[in-house]
Amino acid sequence: MTFAHDEAMMNQLEASLTWSDGEMVMPADYAVKIAPGINPELKKTYRAAMLTNDCWQATPGKVIDLIRHLGIKAGGTVEEDSTVTAVRRNGREYIVIMQNHRGEYVEYETPVFINAMGAQGEKFARSLGLYTGTYGVRHQAFITRRLPMMGPGNTPLPMLIDRRNYKGFIAVYGQQLGETGQIIGCASPAVEPAEAGRNLKINSKEFIEIVSEVFTLWLPELSTAGFQSLWSGYYTEPRMYIDPEHGLFLGLRGQGFMMGQYLAKLYVDKLMGREVPAYFSRLSLKGDGLPETAFI
Repeated sequence: MTFAHDEAMMNQLEASLTWSDGEMVMPADYAVKIAPGINPELKKTYRAAMLTNDCWQATPGKVIDLIRHLGIKAGGTVEEDSTVTAVRRNGREYIVIMQNHRGEYVEYETPVFINAMGAQGEKFARSLGLYTGTYGVRHQAFITRRLPMMGPGNTPLPMLIDRRNYKGFIAVYGQQLGETGQIIGCASPAVEPAEAGRNLKINSKEFIEIVSEVFTLWLPELSTAGFQSLWSGYYTEPRMYIDPEHGLFLGLRGQGFMMGQYLAKLYVDKLMGREVPAYFSRLSLKGDGLPETAFI
């Protein structure tokens, strides 16, 4: 559920309905379509909201365990708690040095190397003569204690998104987990370089204030929910590089869990010589990375 806070956002959301399955929801219907306990005064902040149908929810831990299982079942091995320390080319082969969980250094020689190392990816790309310009931006998150289901008909609260440029952030978003009832949410900084390379162990006062304000604006009853935990992670900016020719799988900008599995399929299809969508070439080192404006 994406809120339209001004005319420009309203026009963008309406235009997106030409390629997405959704509907515009007016403020009078928020309680029915979003949550019975929604703030009736939201009509002063948002003109409308776009409800996207057939969205899915998954548990990251379970998905990662499944991916590990599939890899092992196919004859692969999974190295836990290990670190890649160096990568170089040797003709048509890659030489990869890895330190395992026992502190031992292991050298791998392989014809295929995929740089999917997120915020550290630029360092290893440069060692191979590639310059992506990607960098890690701290994105902060929170999770509440367990709560009763807050969506329509005793269902989980849908993903709510506010894209105002407000108090140093350009997006506040979150949803309710179907398994536990906890609200999990994030906020994206308006000035990304200010959050580049920041300490992930420290959450900012500004983040706590913005998510508290926006989530309680949506649902006043959340003012007593309380945080169970706050943490940070790196989103890799500023654009995507999905390029099998150069071994790049970088810049998913926080969309890795949502899009990474499908993009990985396309990556393998390209490696195997199978047909891929026409837009796939735009994700290469020479392409434009499919900026968000491409979807409007």
